[in-house]
Amino acid sequence: MPKISLQTKLGFNLNLTPLLKNSIKLLSMPYVELLSEVNQALENNMLLTENQTKTTESSYYSRNQEEVISQISSKPSLFSSLESQLRNANLTTLQHNIAQIIFENITEKGFLEVDIAFIARIFIKKHSQQTIDNQDCEQVRQYIQNNFEPLGVASLSVQDFLLLQLNQQSNIKHKSLFVQLLLAQIDLDAISPKQRNQFLALIKTLSKTPVDNFDNNADRQYIQTDIAIEKEGENWHIHLRTLPSIAINKKYLSLRAHIQDKTLFNEHLMAARSLISFLSYRNQFLQLITKELIVKQTQALTKGLKYLTPLTQKQLAIELNIGESTLSRLIKNRYMDTPIGTIRIKDLFSSNVGNYASKSVQQIIKSIIQRETKPLSDQKITNLLIQKNINISRRTVTKYRKTLNIPCAKYRKLAL
Repeated sequence: MPKISLQTKLGFNLNLTPLLKNSIKLLSMPYVELLSEVNQALENNMLLTENQTKTTESSYYSRNQEEVISQISSKPSLFSSLESQLRNANLTTLQHNIAQIIFENITEKGFLEVDIAFIARIFIKKHSQQTIDNQDCEQVRQYIQNNFEPLGVASLSVQDFLLLQLNQQSNIKHKSLFVQLLLAQIDLDAISPKQRNQFLALIKTLSKTPVDNFDNNADRQYIQTDIAIEKEGENWHIHLRTLPSIAINKKYLSLRAHIQDKTLFNEHLMAARSLISFLSYRNQFLQLITKELIVKQTQALTKGLKYLTPLTQKQLAIELNIGESTLSRLIKNRYMDTPIGTIRIKDLFSSNVGNYASKSVQQIIKSIIQRETKPLSDQKITNLLIQKNINISRRTVTKYRKTLNIPCAKYRKLAL
């Protein structure tokens, strides 16, 4: 297993041949698609053979194979889906434990069937050494409601769920009025017939239960990771999900001299050599990229994406002496198992705001809003960030808040 020192300095220069460039689409293929492509090549190209003696699966993937197969063959339940998302959530240990209790009390329709005070009492009963209050539990519930799939899971009621959906929509005329109607602060008879019809039409477009959204996506494919990384002490271990080890079939290659029309034979031979070379390059690329990401993003890979270091794809491509487009294709649609859960490799790249990664700043903004007792304006959030030595403009805070699908202070206040 590779051992990586934090002082490792990598450099690698690969020049793709014209034949490999014709197979450039393979670069962005995730594992399942590429595996299908290799198996198809083995079936259709007589000059390719699988080298059984060299095909050894990573110990990581070997010991997890049974679990992977079972997850692929069965549709994920709501609870298992929430559990999976929790492993990659930016929550403290205390908040994780609260989330677990919330999950245990979510109905099949996705609503929280007990009140927040009950969640707090159960937590204290299970963790008598820790003290929490209702607000701690409510913050976790709102985090789950706004950030987990399906959207709105752990909502307290249909009204609460409808309000969440309404607040996340933009460019709705009379939005403030409709929020008041949902909160029963004004009566339907108090508005004009036209507004009443608009309100009722809007309500018809909204989902009535959180699992409506979950059911629409329940058949999505299980994510197959291409890479897994593990940390043991100071050492990191990299595991690549292996593809069939292929080689030129020497038996058929020896027939070349006896073939009069060698055109088709040569085409098959070039295609076989191209695929073999490509798979070799792919593995080297993925190893190099993973090693450098471990070096540069150790904090994020052990503590959470909140601790990302500013790093762009262009910067890493320059350091590894590879093309930025090649790097982009290689990490596209590719996932990695890490100590913080399964993540997209592209999520380890981020532009910077001062000395902070932009995605890290987004997580800090999210944390500030989750802890607020009174909704803070974007300007007040900006001031808090500046106090933390994060030089950022109010406009950028607004942009990041919208990226996180968090409503403005005005509508967060209405939701309280």
